[in-house]
Amino acid sequence: MRIVSWNIKHAELRGLGAIADALRPLDADLIALQEVDRGVARSHREDQPRLLGESLSLAHGFSPALQLEGGDYGCALLVKPGLIGGRPLCVRSIALPGGAAPGEESRALLCARAGGLRIFVTHLDLPDELRVRQAEAIVAAIGSPRSTILIGDFNEGTARPAVRRILSHGMRDAWHDCIAQERTTAPADRPQERIDLVLLGADVPKASAARIVETDASDHPIVVVEL
Repeated sequence: MRIVSWNIKHAELRGLGAIADALRPLDADLIALQEVDRGVARSHREDQPRLLGESLSLAHGFSPALQLEGGDYGCALLVKPGLIGGRPLCVRSIALPGGAAPGEESRALLCARAGGLRIFVTHLDLPDELRVRQAEAIVAAIGSPRSTILIGDFNEGTARPAVRRILSHGMRDAWHDCIAQERTTAPADRPQERIDLVLLGADVPKASAARIVETDASDHPIVVVEL
């Protein structure tokens, strides 16, 4: 199984066609996307999850985190139809703590099932203390980590408190499974860490490879993990 995680920055840099063109040759089974717009004025009211799904012949689901410019902003999941029996992808969204205080944005956890696995996608906020609270909420939402994959932009590396809390719940970093060379995935204006992660439950098969794909279609590279 090939898994992709990518913060697409609502296709602001080169448009949605460039996002699809970067993803297509990867032929991924699961694609988790962050900073996705649906019906937002700044991105021409595009339904980005649907358009990407149609362009890549993948089932699509969306988890709105906040309302923005007449539409929604959040995370999306694209899945090969064979992993869900050719049916529409069913997702639910769980609101995470935050969004009320200055400097905070509303964030959510996308929840789905595909290929016999429980798939979660998220994008944690910037304030340090808030990320820890969001991590606690994710741990509570996941419950047992069996057959679980958590994918997202965590806005911090694996040695920092929020991610450590999730790892302590019985998850592991797919990048470390295959002893891949450490890489930075944060934008240039953020601390230079690998913040785009694929975390696996203890019984999920070991990752056999992990890499990043550089692209100018977003301010994050694409993370690719093979199970």
